[in-house]
Amino acid sequence: MLSRLVLLAAQLVGGWIGARALLDALPRFGALGIFFYAVLAGVVVWLIGLTLAQILRDTPSPSSATLTAAVVLALVGALLVSLRPVFPVEMRSALRGLADDLFPLLGAVVGYALKR
Repeated sequence: MLSRLVLLAAQLVGGWIGARALLDALPRFGALGIFFYAVLAGVVVWLIGLTLAQILRDTPSPSSATLTAAVVLALVGALLVSLRPVFPVEMRSALRGLADDLFPLLGAVVGYALKR
């Protein structure tokens, strides 16, 4: 149980810092930047899981299907960010305080956790 919490915390912190640093190192993508961030977040979350699976006890190694699930759900989070203007006013105001980068990152972590 403790190893899963450590893995979750490492994926959230490492994904937040690592994916943003990688995106800043790449050229600008304009309006599609959130989708590239989602792919990077999914890959970084998977790489952190792969690394910590070797270090932590009782943590299985992720498969390529885990990578796919992390990237797909991160892309769903990016899609939610891009479709935010279409949402009803109540939902937009509730989501206004959250950073746009948070949705793909949470999608990647949830995709990793569901497939693992």
